Amino acid sequence: MREIANITARLVLIMAVAAVLLGFTSSLTSAPIAAQEAANKTEMRKAVLEGAAEFEDLNAVSGQIQAVFRGKGAAGETLGYVFELSAAGFGGPISMSVGVRAGQVSGVRIATHSETPGLGANAANQAFLSQFEGKSGVLRVIKAGSPGESEIMAITAATITSKAVAGGINEALAYYEAKLK
Repeated sequence: MREIANITARLVLIMAVAAVLLGFTSSLTSAPIAAQEAANKTEMRKAVLEGAAEFEDLNAVSGQIQAVFRGKGAAGETLGYVFELSAAGFGGPISMSVGVRAGQVSGVRIATHSETPGLGANAANQAFLSQFEGKSGVLRVIKAGSPGESEIMAITAATITSKAVAGGINEALAYYEAKLK
């Protein structure tokens, strides 16, 4: 019985020391991690709204839209808007940033996704995302043929993912037209 109590006391001591060390490590790393995440988000915003020097959070949330930022130039003029949103893809949420300038898509970047490698994951490729640049209005995804002015060619075998990305972009464009134009 004494041996079990001795082993139990040692295990409790080891777990307590481990918990303290984990807590200490977490407190040391949480601020640098948060700063890096903020820097990554700023870089993504700059990638979808070229020329913007700073971003003002408009504290707007609507449907898939999680945040809206006004992109300002060096002189403080409004260059456009960046929408951070989450669309429901085939494998789960697709987090993306969409830049809108003068009612047209200026850029799209996928931040995170859980789509199938080699299929839906191709939505993060610039070859797919560049189709949206310069588009406005309501965009439609097609599977075959030559895309028209308001059409986007779906990723082969990933129509759900393609429609999710287009749906998110449509929501950003609609929000811009209704509330920011």
